[in-house]
Amino acid sequence: MQQPSSAKGAGLRVIAAGRSDIGRVREHNEDTIALCEPENQQWLSRWGRLYVLADGAGGHAAGEVASQTVVETICSVYYQTTASQPVATEAQARIKHLNGPLEDVALPASRVEHAFLMAHTRLQELSALKPEYSGMATTCLAAIVKDSHILLAHVGDSRAYLIRPHAGSAPAISCLTDDHSMAAEMIRRGIISYEQARQSTSRHTLLRMLGGRTKQAPAPDLMSCLVQPGDSLLLCCDGLWSMVSEAQIAQVVSRNAPQEACDSLIRLANEAGGKDNISAVVLAFV
Repeated sequence: MQQPSSAKGAGLRVIAAGRSDIGRVREHNEDTIALCEPENQQWLSRWGRLYVLADGAGGHAAGEVASQTVVETICSVYYQTTASQPVATEAQARIKHLNGPLEDVALPASRVEHAFLMAHTRLQELSALKPEYSGMATTCLAAIVKDSHILLAHVGDSRAYLIRPHAGSAPAISCLTDDHSMAAEMIRRGIISYEQARQSTSRHTLLRMLGGRTKQAPAPDLMSCLVQPGDSLLLCCDGLWSMVSEAQIAQVVSRNAPQEACDSLIRLANEAGGKDNISAVVLAFV
């Protein structure tokens, strides 16, 4: 699946593209991506552009249904015009601001957290309706873009990377999200190294996801940052970041237009074995 697009804000222009691939091992693609860029200028001004990536959890029932349901629900709920939705002020307080507080992401933070809650609830409802859907779950990563302001919301181990070019040297790459996995927790506790974690089976044990057996909806991590002209933002699932090094990712994203970058990253992941579904969304800021 490919979804190229181009949109203009008050300052920065955003060029976005996404692609999802089945990989070389899986029988089904359990990933879903969406690029939501509303034409309604009022919605755009207030809520920004929304990009979502979900990876149906491996080993769970109907992962493809889970990821598609979550992406569709979040995109729908986030842009709903109803004013009756609760305002989760806790979400605003929980935002991790990398570049200082950004006031215009406060309302989007409350709205996207509510959308995550509704998506989790919808998975619970579907799981109760069909035995084959019981326990289905998914990761979810959402990026909201308002001019140069980025808000990320995520649950699971899909990642967001900021790639920034440097004149005369290799581009810098920073992972903006923390994995909600057993392996990541073991790294944080100093039990295993980052390289050991890449090979550990505990990498596939998620500690936080939408759906599954947990009734209470997990709160997404929320993070804001500023981007500048020349920056790129990559959203990707573990089927990409576990197969392609961060140095390779930085080079590919910095040297190519978003659609070509998505295509090249997926090709590299497949060449490395394509052991899982592979999905990427690339945003270039110009």
